[in-house]
Amino acid sequence: MDMFQNIITAVGPYYTAAVRWVFVLLAVFILVRSIRSLLQAKNPSEIWAYITGPDGSSTPLKHWENLIGRAPSADVVVNLKSVSRSHGTLVRDAKGNWRYNDLNSKNGSYINGIRVRKSLPLRPGDVLTLGNADFTLYPVSYQEKQENIQKRKRKSRPVSPFPSMAALTVFQLLTVIQFKVAYGSECPSYIPAAFLGLCAVMWIYFIIVRACKRVAFEMETIAFFLSTLSLAVTAVDSGAVFKQLACIIMGVVLFFLLCWFLRDLNRSKSIRMIILIAGAALLVFNLLFGVTTHGAMNWVHIGGISVQPSELVKIAFIIAGAATLDELYEKGNLTTFMIFSGFCMGCLAIMSDFGTAAIFFVTFLVIAFLRSGDFSKMILIIGAVALAGMLVLTLKPHVRQRFAIWGHVWEDPSGAGFQQARTMSAIASGGMPGVGAGNGWFHTTFAADTDLVFGLLSEEWGFIIAVLAVLCIVTLGIFAVRSIIAGRSAYYSIAACAATSLFIFQTILNVFGSVDLLPLTGVTFPFVSSGGTSMIVSWGMLAFLKAADTRQNASFAVRLDDRAEGGAEI
Repeated sequence: MDMFQNIITAVGPYYTAAVRWVFVLLAVFILVRSIRSLLQAKNPSEIWAYITGPDGSSTPLKHWENLIGRAPSADVVVNLKSVSRSHGTLVRDAKGNWRYNDLNSKNGSYINGIRVRKSLPLRPGDVLTLGNADFTLYPVSYQEKQENIQKRKRKSRPVSPFPSMAALTVFQLLTVIQFKVAYGSECPSYIPAAFLGLCAVMWIYFIIVRACKRVAFEMETIAFFLSTLSLAVTAVDSGAVFKQLACIIMGVVLFFLLCWFLRDLNRSKSIRMIILIAGAALLVFNLLFGVTTHGAMNWVHIGGISVQPSELVKIAFIIAGAATLDELYEKGNLTTFMIFSGFCMGCLAIMSDFGTAAIFFVTFLVIAFLRSGDFSKMILIIGAVALAGMLVLTLKPHVRQRFAIWGHVWEDPSGAGFQQARTMSAIASGGMPGVGAGNGWFHTTFAADTDLVFGLLSEEWGFIIAVLAVLCIVTLGIFAVRSIIAGRSAYYSIAACAATSLFIFQTILNVFGSVDLLPLTGVTFPFVSSGGTSMIVSWGMLAFLKAADTRQNASFAVRLDDRAEGGAEI
């Protein structure tokens, strides 16, 4: 053992000088493969049935939820004045059954001559009458179904995950050696144990996913890479690496459970109110038992464990806000969500957690616009919140101070601008490849591994890897937005857009706040910042993006049909 340590000590400086660039090359290889696969991926629309109009034309139904009406934005456009702009919806369930819902149309809807008052099943061959025009539903033939499956496999084949997995494993191994070099004989034994644990979790997850006949692994590769960086920055600052590893494991478990949960839309809708109430209860619990730290009352201490309930509410917020197509036309449903949103942001304001409140507000705007499509309402809401923000600046001195120093940190680098000034100095000192994990000085700065983690990444891992970490989050967002075009349900589309908006806006606040391009708001970098609750929730949010991935056999958030039929999705 002493001989090994002597070798490490002797070659340490040379190792660090060389491995810095090896880390960069490995990171570029891992992430470029994943990013390229996600950005080049095509999500061909699935055809679930056809509806034939009175003129004999046949329209493919490419979603489980289809709006029928005269509006150009409808999935099935009927250019007849007797048909309302939003006449009705045609909805498919997971078992393949269709139901037609009339949306209070002016001339009504009929199935086989029976007036549709609210909702009726529509079977293949049934005649649907809208404004004196007859339509007929036809199923997709078995042969066409198999041809569509093969076409989707060709168009949406992801890259092989093995090279990226192997490269990430090497990255983790070299990280352990780097810490041995940096800390010498004083290197804690829990650091290599924690990285070994993360590597084992990653490979076990991969084996399970492949056993489930799934082929896409890009999102998880990105998440595991960022989680590796999180273990590294946690080890540098506090040594609480096992706690962070435990939270990564809990996050992966939550990711699995949410993917399973999102498979069944009826289950998601039935439990939505329970989750909404649970989210509100968490915030009330925070208000009653929260502890004020650095101006914000957003932490609760339970048996020596610190929990941030507002982070957990993010998942409840998206589940409560996502809606199926029918619910988009129910005013009461949107009103309930708006009341819940106002309650959440009001509680966060009382807690003085305005960074999280800003994230919730942006996510609310995305969900509200996707549900209503009304720009005028969005402008009114933004105006009202802007006035509330001015009031906050008047009543909350510590928030006003953060805005006052914004853009002027170098005027007081030893006082109010201390954190941002040191962050920018650390970024400059790290250069492109960084100084090596454990070799920096910035980790002694308060909140270096949380709110200012971009500076710590840039100093010890290099500006290239820090920027790649940001690009990972942006890539997840771009892929999610592209995927929703072929989304099966408005529920998946809204949830994925909301989750990716939250990811991107939170990353912007964290990175730009730490370098003084925005006020420092005290929010975390998803997957990277130290903090157990943030890590768990980041993995949970990833499930909403995974559920929007409609590539063939890509996501276990999407069921597989009979494997004898080639693994068709239902």
